[in-house]
Amino acid sequence: MIHRLLPALLASTIAVAAHAEAPLYKSRFKTLDGKQAAVAQWRGKPLVVNFWATWCAPCREEIPEFIQLQKKYAGRVQFVGIAIDDAVSAQAFIKQYKVNYPNLIGEADVMKAMQHEGNVVGGLPFTTIYDARGNKVAAELGRLRASKLDGILKKLTTQPKSP
Repeated sequence: MIHRLLPALLASTIAVAAHAEAPLYKSRFKTLDGKQAAVAQWRGKPLVVNFWATWCAPCREEIPEFIQLQKKYAGRVQFVGIAIDDAVSAQAFIKQYKVNYPNLIGEADVMKAMQHEGNVVGGLPFTTIYDARGNKVAAELGRLRASKLDGILKKLTTQPKSP
């Protein structure tokens, strides 16, 4: 039965109900220079977290689109990448692609973090989207098209802020 569900899981958006702050906000990962950083530091505006790797072809396709969306929503939305790779490879990729948003390095704890966010198969790329209060509003396993993400971000940035 799982073999019938796997293709649907890999190609679909994971629907999410926004209730409590996502567990990912409690996670800490290494920065490219080896320091610890908490995802919670970006609370306060919509957040797009992209789990990726240098060897992942769909990741290489979507990251340039994320760079453009980060430019478009600068100051209103924050993108953060979590590389499932070594820091040297990730830094070379980031420099080559001129990635304009922060990136962290996912180590042994990254698979657990992705599972908590709904990626039970451990596939890449995996993108999660949160509102300004840290509630997960969407997750996408597989390549996330800019047009789809832009639609989600437009809704998140035009909603009136609640207290």
